Amino acid sequence: MRSLGDPQELAEERRLAYVGITRAEQRLYLSRTLVRSAWGSPSYNPASRFLDDIPPDLVEWQGQLDTRPSEVAAERAMRRGRVAGPGLRPILALAPGDRVNHDAFGLGRVVAVRGSAETSEAEVDFGGDVGTKRLLLRYAPLAKL
Repeated sequence: MRSLGDPQELAEERRLAYVGITRAEQRLYLSRTLVRSAWGSPSYNPASRFLDDIPPDLVEWQGQLDTRPSEVAAERAMRRGRVAGPGLRPILALAPGDRVNHDAFGLGRVVAVRGSAETSEAEVDFGGDVGTKRLLLRYAPLAKL
């Protein structure tokens, strides 16, 4: 997962995005994937933080216009006794010190929380062999205890 707070890394990422975009001579096509498989496990990817920097009058969106998960779909899945799938989970309100349970990593304690809404991330210490993980809350299978 990318660094959350290093201003130099953020500036370098922004510079690279700018260089890549401005090299297009006539037309530029940008694409992204929401989910990738990494070593047999799904990896969920938020949209680039720089997409909103492109002036809207220069963009023609095609495909899904709103890739944010539906809160209604998440609530409907939970009412039917199903676990909300990746991207449909409600975003937990967490604070440092909160205890959580992760489907795969087990019990943990929140160390830090960053971002807001769709970009909310939590750093959770699961101890033992698992250690500390940074998790995107929209996709992490977490339950607050």
